[in-house]
Amino acid sequence: MLRLLIFALIVAAALIVMISRPSRTSAPTAGTMAPDFTLPSQDGTLVSLKDYRGKWVILYFYPKDRTPG
Repeated sequence: MLRLLIFALIVAAALIVMISRPSRTSAPTAGTMAPDFTLPSQDGTLVSLKDYRGKWVILYFYPKDRTPG
């Protein structure tokens, strides 16, 4: 009985996690506005996309390439 209860709790937790995760949507198209974000640069200073508003910016997100982590 205890094993069944533990199994049911694990299944319920897995379902909650799966439901709460955002679904993967298709990649944005060229010209779509990016959301505002702030990230550390290579020297540790924070860089915000809003600092470049009104300027030409190219964003490139390198896909994870079978690397750990």
